[in-house]
Amino acid sequence: MDMPADKPDSPQARPEDPPYMLDQRTQDALSAAQHAAHAAAAEVAYLLQRALRLTGEPLYQAAYTQALRTWWEKVAEQIDQQHLQPDHALRRVRSWARSYLTAEIGSTQPGTLFDHALAHASRAAARRFLAATGELLAEHAARHDITLETAPDLGARNARPMPHHASAT
Repeated sequence: MDMPADKPDSPQARPEDPPYMLDQRTQDALSAAQHAAHAAAAEVAYLLQRALRLTGEPLYQAAYTQALRTWWEKVAEQIDQQHLQPDHALRRVRSWARSYLTAEIGSTQPGTLFDHALAHASRAAARRFLAATGELLAEHAARHDITLETAPDLGARNARPMPHHASAT
């Protein structure tokens, strides 16, 4: 993912800047998700290669971590390919994850218990992604508010007028 300082239209970012911190925390989460997915897949491969007993737990972990990694990689794609700021990319992918959890049409064909377990792992990963990104965005908002309080001129430069909504009365 591009760092804010790498973007031509942004000023040089400092590590204490809220956008830089959010980008760094997002990169850290992506890296952790990728590492966990690789480790879980390696565990399954090890068990299979050694002809050891393969239980549901390592399979569940592999499916769960792969699904979680996929959500974080979608965030990275939005930042890198769509050139979105990290907070916007997180909100966009969170919207997709919420939609996946609430609007996904169930299968019309009966599945096996294994199919249901994979679907459960995928839903659990989406819920974990929503929880983790919710925390990141809340921390980002709190940092942004603190930055505006300590540097009021920055807040004035970046302030956008609020839209006026017609009253329903």
